[in-house]
Parts: sequence; C-alpha cells; structure tokens
Amino acid sequence: MKRLCLFVLLLFPLGASARVFSFTNETFAAYFSGYGGLSGLGTSAFNGEATPTMTYSPDVKYNYGGEFGFLYSKSLLNLRFGFEVLKPSQVDSTASNGSEQYVVSSDILGYAPKLSIEFNLRPTPQSRSFIALTVGSASVTLKNDYAFTAAYPGVDSTMEAKGSGTLLGASMGYEGILTDTTTIMCEVGYRNLLIDNLKYSKDVTTFTGAHASGDAVLNSSGEQRTLDFSGVIISVGFRFYL
Repeated sequence: MKRLCLFVLLLFPLGASARVFSFTNETFAAYFSGYGGLSGLGTSAFNGEATPTMTYSPDVKYNYGGEFGFLYSKSLLNLRFGFEVLKPSQVDSTASNGSEQYVVSSDILGYAPKLSIEFNLRPTPQSRSFIALTVGSASVTLKNDYAFTAAYPGVDSTMEAKGSGTLLGASMGYEGILTDTTTIMCEVGYRNLLIDNLKYSKDVTTFTGAHASGDAVLNSSGEQRTLDFSGVIISVGFRFYL
C-alpha cells in the first residue's frame, strides 16, 4: 500500500492543478474548421458550352470546404492566418435539348490563403462573440468529364481549366471554452468569390473547336465562362491554444 501511495504521489504531485482557461491570458492558437452553405455555382461550370438552348439538370446547390491555420489573439482584436480548401458538391448533370444529349460530370476544387481580422464584442474570460472581415486570393481548378450520345461524336471526353479570383467575406461568430486548452467556434457569414478568368490547362477539343492550353474558356456565344462561389456559409471549428 505504501508503495502504491508513493507511486501516485510521483505521478500527481500535491501542488499540481489543472490549467484555468481565460481568453484574457491566451495569445496563440492553431485551429481548423469545416463549413457548408448555399452555392451560386448552379450550372455555370458547363452551361452554354454546347448551345444556348441546352438545359442541364441537376446543378450545384451547395458549397463545402474547410480551413486551418493560426490565430493571434488580443483582448479586443484577433488576427487569423488561414488556408481554405473549397470543394463544392460534385454533380453529374444531364444535358438536354428536347432529348438527352450527353452527361457531364463536373468536379471543382480550390484553395485560398487568407487573412481575417476579428473584432471581439464584450469578451469574458470564458466566451466571446466577434465580427470578422476576410480577404484572400483563391485558385480554382475545374474538370468536366463527358459521356456522349451520338449527337456529339468525336468530341474530347475531358476538359480541364483553372482560374483565380479575390475572396472577400464578412461574418459573425461565437467562441466558447470546450476544455482547458480548446475552444469551439461557430460562425455565420457571407463570402464573395467570382472566378471570371478561366483558362484551359490542357489542349482540348470542345463543342466550339480546338483550344490550346492557356486559351480563355468561352461559351458557345463567345462569353467568358465564370464560376460564382458567393453565398452564405456556416462553419464550426476548434481552436487549440498553446
């Protein structure tokens, strides 16, 4: 019994105590979060590529993604240095013009290093609310795979493109204690991100003819194809204070 008591005392000294978390004493944290929300993409990844009268169903309805990075915190102001991954829902859309013409499987992936400034509202040692403003630079890749009917014989079955744009956002959030070093964060906001400079990343033959890598991605009407990632997003994440 004496040996057991000595062993316990060695593992848990009498002077030891759990860390008492307080936002007023915390400065640095690593974090990650995931988000989802309505998407403005719709059918823009492939709409108008064949003929203006072609219809597509279904479309992309939701944006998904995640973010990770570091936080520098002061009593009234936080700086968040993050890296966001954008992954809208993949869609297999049927193109019809009175009858089914082809099926396009569209997959979009993007990333965006960004900086956020959080203004803390009435913080307490255990919780705080904040308003955040965000700016970043996004790069996006688009890949469309086609399964054709006899209506379009001889057209390449894959198109790949890439583009970039400026990401702007505003949000409101809440952060509260989860454990002695970890907090949970919930955030609701609006993101504005328009990719209007898509270019082919490989040589390809499409509905409008042959295109070289670096050519602008245009619709059949000659307009630049755009991808709109704008929309309301809701995120949940965790911050780990050092």
